[in-house]
Amino acid sequence: MDVSLAWGKGRVDLSIPSGNFAGLVKPRDLSGGDLSGLARALDRPMGRPLEKLCEGRKVCVLIEDDTRTEPHKEIIDSLAGRLRGARQTTFIVATGSHNPTTAGNRRVTEMVVEASSREGLNLAGVYVNDCFSDDFVNLGRTGNGTELNVNRVALDADLYVVGADMKNHYFAGYSNALKDFLPGICNYSTIEANHALALDPRSTFGVHPWHPDPKRRDNPLAKDILEAQRIICGRRPVLVLAALTSHSRLLWSGAGGIKAVTGKGIAAVDELTSFRVPSVSHAVVSPGGYPQDDTLYNAQSALELTKNAVLDGGRVLLLAACAQGIAPNDKAKQNFYDRLTMPLDEVLASIKRRYELYSHKAYKFAELIRKRASIEIYTELGDDVLTKAHMSKADDPQAVMDRWIREDPRCKIMFFDDASKLAVYAE
Repeated sequence: MDVSLAWGKGRVDLSIPSGNFAGLVKPRDLSGGDLSGLARALDRPMGRPLEKLCEGRKVCVLIEDDTRTEPHKEIIDSLAGRLRGARQTTFIVATGSHNPTTAGNRRVTEMVVEASSREGLNLAGVYVNDCFSDDFVNLGRTGNGTELNVNRVALDADLYVVGADMKNHYFAGYSNALKDFLPGICNYSTIEANHALALDPRSTFGVHPWHPDPKRRDNPLAKDILEAQRIICGRRPVLVLAALTSHSRLLWSGAGGIKAVTGKGIAAVDELTSFRVPSVSHAVVSPGGYPQDDTLYNAQSALELTKNAVLDGGRVLLLAACAQGIAPNDKAKQNFYDRLTMPLDEVLASIKRRYELYSHKAYKFAELIRKRASIEIYTELGDDVLTKAHMSKADDPQAVMDRWIREDPRCKIMFFDDASKLAVYAE
């Protein structure tokens, strides 16, 4: 059997005997839709249309950064064409703690300027959130104690509009429009306080306060994000254009009020990207190619979202190019990778004693590595980088699979593509 999985900006082709093939898991494509569905979602919103909501108002539009796989140009073009009646429009690239100065974010900024000029918008500016800057206003604390420091520019608005990527998220439950507020437009200390809740085992994928199933709403980190959004927005309305995509295919989209759209989106994510599978001894995992595997930091989430499919003591091959290195910035490298090079028990104990932003990645990785016989990575990173972090480099993914089968001719190997979008549960 032949299997093709995304890697960087290309693909990896593998062959496996049918007797060792346990299945290929990837997002379901039930719609057959293309990106024109975004405009159709705005034509049939859940609530008042954007053209009516924006009339005479100051509008703040939040667009996700270049690490997200949302169709940036199509979202920006769809929104800009309906904002002509706004008194003024401000765009913010909601980076959260990600690097604000990437070439991708510059392209997103250029898309906004071009669309705004074409549609004749009164553009007040395009800003990229920099969580390390001083451009934040303190709005108090959430009930959890998270001190809420919010991008100053975002507060001068009568209406918020969010272009949101929807998918499973390994500790926030789901990526959704709420995350464009926190962490999207908050500063480092606010994000750090919120993300410390990622160490709570209840902060996991498939659980969110707006989940349609009342039994799946107890996620402390997501609850903190929701409260932050309510503090930031107050009584000001929020319209969302949300998209669930896979390899540039639009699987679902929705537009309208933030709660209605997010709830419908969560149901769509569950239907299209959640799977129950038998646990296997071996797995090959692709985060979905660029940008989901641009760094080891980003690629890690694919292992978390698929970990339930692999038995304790099992073996994993991760296909992650990591063309941009280990982590998106020096602070992330320090608190994620540098921590992970310590003995695993020390990694876990030190982070429990004192959480620092980005170290939840090291914590989750350390827990996972302890449960696996091996994690090998087909990557552009060097051998020594992975060896120091208790993993190993795979120079040839086909050779890794062939070795597995030689060692255990009856082994079952499961494949995961676009795994950063999946939620995998064991049968």
